[in-house]
Amino acid sequence: MTRIVALHGFLGLPEDWTELRNALHELAPGIIFEAIHLPFRSAPVLPRTTAAWAKEFNRSQLCHRDARNILIGYSLGGRLALQAALDQPGLWDEVILVSSHPGYTDTEERSQRLKTDADWADRFNRLPWADAIETWNRQTVFAGSQEPERREGDYDKAALAQVLLNWSPARDDLSPQALVALRPKLHWYAGAKDTKYIKLFELVQAAGLLGEFDAIPEAGHRVIFDRPRDLARQLVLNLNL
Repeated sequence: MTRIVALHGFLGLPEDWTELRNALHELAPGIIFEAIHLPFRSAPVLPRTTAAWAKEFNRSQLCHRDARNILIGYSLGGRLALQAALDQPGLWDEVILVSSHPGYTDTEERSQRLKTDADWADRFNRLPWADAIETWNRQTVFAGSQEPERREGDYDKAALAQVLLNWSPARDDLSPQALVALRPKLHWYAGAKDTKYIKLFELVQAAGLLGEFDAIPEAGHRVIFDRPRDLARQLVLNLNL
C-alpha cells in the first residue's frame, strides 16, 4: 500500500490538494491520498515550534509503519515535512518538498527574515482581513500565481500571527549535516517561473546539500495551484507510483 500524506502551506486548507490528488488518482489509481488540516484555527493548541508539531504529527502516524509512506508539503507544509523526516526518518520513505525553504545558514539573512515575519504577524493581528490578504498576495514571490479565496472564518488570526512568529523558517533548526543525511529520500520541486526559489535551490545544490530538483514549467511559487497535473506526472515518474 502506498500512502501520500499532504501538508498545505500558510493560509492553506486541505482542499488545496484536490486537483493534484485527482490527477494522481488518474495516473496511479492504487494510491491513498490524505490531506492534513494544519492547526490554524486555534492559537492555544498550536505547538511552539515546527519541530514540536512534527513530533506530535509523527506519533499520530506510527500506526502506518507497514505502508510505503510518502510525505508531501507545499511551502510551510514542506518545512513541516522536513521536520517530520528529521524526527522519524524511518517512518517516511520519501519526502516531497514543493516551493519550500531549505533553511537559513547566514546569520544576517536569518535576522532579517525574523523581522519580516514579525511585521507580517503584526499586519494579520492589526489589519482587517481583506486588507491583510490583499497585502500578502501582492508579495513578489507570488507574482503570476493564483490562490483560492481565503475566508476569515476558516482561521484564528492570533494563530496565524503565532505561526509567522514561531514557525518562521529563520527559527528552523536544520544543520547541513541533517540535510545531507536525508538527501536520498528528499525530492525538491519549484515552479520554473519562481526565480527566487530556483536561485535558492541552485545555491543549496552547489553547496552539496541538495540533490536534483525539478522545475515545473509554467508554474510560479504556487505550484499546486498553477500546474497540479504537471506536478502529478512528475511525481508518478520520479516515485515509480
